[in-house]
Amino acid sequence: MYKEIVEKMSLREKIQQTVVVLMEKGKKIEFSPGAAFFFGQIITEADETGISELRGYVKELYDSCEIPPLITSDFENGCGSMVKGLTPLPYMMSLGATDDENLAYDYGKATALEARTVGANWTFSPVCDLNMNFRNPLVNNRSLTDNPELACKMLPNVIRGMQDGGIAACAKHFPGDGVDYRDQHLTTTANSLSLEDWKNSFGKVYKKLFANGVMSVMAGHIAFPAYPQKLSEKFSMPLPATLNKALITDLLKGELGFKGIVVTDALDMGGYAGWYDTREQSEIESFKAGCDMMLWPSETYVDNLERAIKNGEVSEERLNDAVTRILGVKERLGLLSDNYNPFCDLTETDKAFVKTTQSKCAEKCITLICDKEKHFPIDAKKVRKIGINVITEHPPVKEEALALKREFEKRGFEVNYTDTGFYDNENLYRFYAENDLIIYAFFSRPFRPMGFIDFISGRAVQIKNAFCPPNAMEKTAFVSFGSPYIGKQYFQRAGTYVNAYSMLECEAVAFVKAACGEIEFSGKSPVKIK
Repeated sequence: MYKEIVEKMSLREKIQQTVVVLMEKGKKIEFSPGAAFFFGQIITEADETGISELRGYVKELYDSCEIPPLITSDFENGCGSMVKGLTPLPYMMSLGATDDENLAYDYGKATALEARTVGANWTFSPVCDLNMNFRNPLVNNRSLTDNPELACKMLPNVIRGMQDGGIAACAKHFPGDGVDYRDQHLTTTANSLSLEDWKNSFGKVYKKLFANGVMSVMAGHIAFPAYPQKLSEKFSMPLPATLNKALITDLLKGELGFKGIVVTDALDMGGYAGWYDTREQSEIESFKAGCDMMLWPSETYVDNLERAIKNGEVSEERLNDAVTRILGVKERLGLLSDNYNPFCDLTETDKAFVKTTQSKCAEKCITLICDKEKHFPIDAKKVRKIGINVITEHPPVKEEALALKREFEKRGFEVNYTDTGFYDNENLYRFYAENDLIIYAFFSRPFRPMGFIDFISGRAVQIKNAFCPPNAMEKTAFVSFGSPYIGKQYFQRAGTYVNAYSMLECEAVAFVKAACGEIEFSGKSPVKIK
């Protein structure tokens, strides 16, 4: 059916299908795009717009388009991180720590169920990167693991859950992030593995996902120097995948045989800028390279590509390939049928399933890295007062961290809580003296805030001070609710250290349950931390 539609479309209609627009409040879209990105972004907090209002925007767009658009967002850890009122799931690395294939399927399905309630049918997830470099500021706990075997075991189930639930999954970021120490939002990064090592890691993962039918792939602003290619004429350097025909057409679509949609990462990122003299020229080069959809192209993109096709710079065959892939995915999702309903309301059973998935993932991921001091489970006969010190560079997370205080107080403990920390020995020593157990709760993860995820300034001083009180290590437990590498970076001498991967209320509740012996510390570290 979709091939017949392609044959009847005008040149301009075909080009419009290659556009992913950014939907914004009050901004009317003047044409029928192939897809629209709405709701929150992974680099920001969830959108405050109400669910009913969101559905109104989506319905308005559907009603104005002859071919229904794909509606997408960064639903990387469920929908609640992108849409207020929906359910955030623990970050992907939490799922990796559960090592549970059935839960991986449920994780994908729960995401799909809630996405469909607001009209979304495409998710820019899961993150399929392997976090091989603990200093990488972009991947970290957004990824499942650094282990290709674990990725090959879990990711196909996440994708199957999503696509069985009616949304297209998107494996990102090809050719694979997590090796570099830089962020492609700021500059072009590189996957510096040898070709053989890449094939045995990232390549193996992508082949597994393609064999399991993932509908789309996101190309990153990431170079892959080991693959044979022409260098940039302007800089004599390897081009990022989003501009690199060797990586997209030859490797991704050719050698790996990918048949779905290839979408660029956002075209306003630093890693994309400057390779050609103008943004408009870069967009044409991306399409020539083999990218089928442009994420947030310039307003003149449609005119520019139409002109490039008419003057022979871009072949119409390349355009037909892109549109065929796009409409092929839409047909698989049911968008081209006359009775397609963009909105699916949750039943009470669905709602319970989503919440159960959230709590299962939160509880099964808690990883006890070491407990030489035997702090856990907490002996309530010896510990009555607990001091909690929250350290984060991202102030909004402090609201979630208050769940730690509430949960310990529910169990009868007296809790002394601070999220401002101590910068002088007098107050710090008093804090240690007045409490039977000290818990340092850390949160650090990509985009919270933008940049490197190390602790700086006052937070770094607080970490330094943690070692100062007499016998501090004997009385202290360190818990990371974000990056799993905080212990490796700062607390090699710590006697008690826990990774919880996500600072969400569900994860705080799960940690307290484990700390009090109500559930086991059953998580397995999905990354190398020693």
